[in-house]
Parts: sequence; structure tokens; C-alpha cells
Amino acid sequence: MSVPDTPFWSFSVSIYGRDAVAAECLTLQDRFGLDVNILLLCCWLGSQGTALDQAQATHVIEATGDWASSVVAPLRTIRRRLKQDTHDESIAVFRKEIAALELAAEKIQQTRLFDAVGTLPADPAASPMRISARNLARYVSAQNRQPDSALRDSLVKLLRAAFPDAPEIDIVSFLAEPASDQTI
Repeated sequence: MSVPDTPFWSFSVSIYGRDAVAAECLTLQDRFGLDVNILLLCCWLGSQGTALDQAQATHVIEATGDWASSVVAPLRTIRRRLKQDTHDESIAVFRKEIAALELAAEKIQQTRLFDAVGTLPADPAASPMRISARNLARYVSAQNRQPDSALRDSLVKLLRAAFPDAPEIDIVSFLAEPASDQTI
């Protein structure tokens, strides 16, 4: 099976490899129940100058929620479970095969996300970090989550890792703007 690369996938592979991005994405996933692929989508859209409004944030969740919960998450659970049996070489090989399937499932999810936002307008003059922060805030809001200090700190760490040149005070400020604020 071969799923074609999209600009979003290329961005995700690049940014996920940066120091601290993977760790913060996994913290946001495991501790706060957020979807890594949608977190990366929020940052990718921001890097393109594309802002999500609340309805669009809800739409991206709905566009892939079933796939993420019924395919990606079970593969992740199996892979993580098999990690406990590292002493058995055949299980280690099987775990690698499951990991490859999980990655393929995530790529399918990202393709669906890319297709769901493909027609959104972009403002190339806008601040990528600011738009990314707003997109993340709107995603969190669309998940009906109130960002407590731990969630906010993790989002700040993700944005700081994704946009290392952005001042932390700006990141904190942009995340603090009300998610319903439509101005960017």
C-alpha cells in the first residue's frame, strides 16, 4: 500500500523530528487526549498562514475521529503492549511490523485531514506561530477542554519546539487569546 505524500505529511515528518516536538505531542496525546495528527495540522496550517475557525476545528476532528479511534489508536495500543516483550525477538519483529502499520494508518489520517482543509484560504503575511497558537487553542476548545495550566504549558512547549525563534512571551500571549476571537 502506498499513500502519496502531501505537503502536510512532509511538514509533519520534518517537525516531529525536532527536539522536544515528539515528546510534547505524545504528552498532549497521552495526558490530555489530543490527537497528534491534528496538533501537527494546527501547526502546519499556521506555517501556511491558514487559520481555523471553531467550525473548521470541529470539522477536522469529525473528518478523521472515527479512523483515529478505530484504527490508529488500536494499532498504537498493540504496539505499546508489545514493547513489554522486548526479550522475544519474534515479538520485536512483529512489533516493528505493527509500528509500520500504525505509521501507514496515521499517514491515511493525515491525507484525510489535508483533504478536509485543502480549500481554506491562507494569508502568507500572517505570523505562522500566532496562527498556529490560535489553531491549537481552537482545536482544544472544539474538544470542549478548558486549558488548565498543565495543558497550556504543554502547548507552549510544543510551539516553542516548533517555532524555536519565537519569543515565549508571544507564544503564551497568543495561546491566552479567547478561542472564539476571530482576529488574527
